[in-house]
Amino acid sequence: MTSLGAAFNPKQNSLNALRLLFATAVIVAHAWPLSGRTDEPIGPGAFNSLGPWAVAGFFVISGYLIAGSRDHSAIAPFLWRRFLRIYPAFVVVLAATAFVFAPLSTLVMGEFSITAGVEYLLKNAGLYIFTFDVNGTLPTAPYPDAWNGSLWTLFYEALCYVGIGLAMTVIPRRWLALALSITVIGGMAVTAAHVYLDVLHVNVILHTIRLGTYFAAGALLYVLRERVAYRWEFAAVSAVAVVITAATGTFDILAAVPLAYLCMWLGIALPLDRVGAKNDISYGMYIYAFPVQQLLAITIGERMPLWLFMLLSIAATVPFAWASWVLVERPAMRLRGRGKQTPQIPAPSLAATT
Repeated sequence: MTSLGAAFNPKQNSLNALRLLFATAVIVAHAWPLSGRTDEPIGPGAFNSLGPWAVAGFFVISGYLIAGSRDHSAIAPFLWRRFLRIYPAFVVVLAATAFVFAPLSTLVMGEFSITAGVEYLLKNAGLYIFTFDVNGTLPTAPYPDAWNGSLWTLFYEALCYVGIGLAMTVIPRRWLALALSITVIGGMAVTAAHVYLDVLHVNVILHTIRLGTYFAAGALLYVLRERVAYRWEFAAVSAVAVVITAATGTFDILAAVPLAYLCMWLGIALPLDRVGAKNDISYGMYIYAFPVQQLLAITIGERMPLWLFMLLSIAATVPFAWASWVLVERPAMRLRGRGKQTPQIPAPSLAATT
């Protein structure tokens, strides 16, 4: 039997292609409300549409890779690398939004002040998004008063980084799979209680549990990778399970584990390993698409077919994503150093690729 861990090549896989696909899916999902249509089509139940599905895919892949990164690094260099991977580009997109995108929008509507731009930057600089608005801008946009509706998930991604880093520091190796299993099951139970009984009304807690469950499912798959078979039959069953949960409105409750397996299987099986191997623009696509789409929406978005707005949104975001990678993300990653290698779970080496 070939295990998932044995089949996965950290230097040659299609996970970057999947993440780029998920980032593109988020752009497509946002095209409906940002262009003045109704919200994106949504299935039964809560969090059951293209955008949440894509975010779930990001989190399960991240769970697997980040657990691997922590497994081969001491806690301090691990956290430093995670900081460098998301925070510099995050701050730059905040600044670009406050002092480039927002002022440009006033050529069409609204008004801009330096004070409003500084307030937007400083309020959100801690990674948690306290305000989506640059005061005075986008007052009559199809989707008003929001410049970047994608950035909110990064706070929860960072929480997951810290959580898995600490968990793999204090929990004995032999208990880690059990701890992650309990986390996944508990997260599913709490999410179900929210969906059916409406028990959670604090968004920070709700989203931490929801997204943390996906991340924990990916991390659990990493810990068990040598005991989980790499088989197309398992991938097929996982795909069917994901579709059924989406169709029945239980995706956010039951899909974490099958989605994690399906994503990792596709990352191994698909022949797309060259996509993003040297230049990974998926993060840039995710963080820049929303402000790009807002500028398109207030100029030409309402006058074009939805499909054309989607395609133009994707194409117009690519240069910003490329600039983010070349000018910010890749230079920041050069500062991370190698760190001390401290493997804790016997396995093939996994690079920190996200």
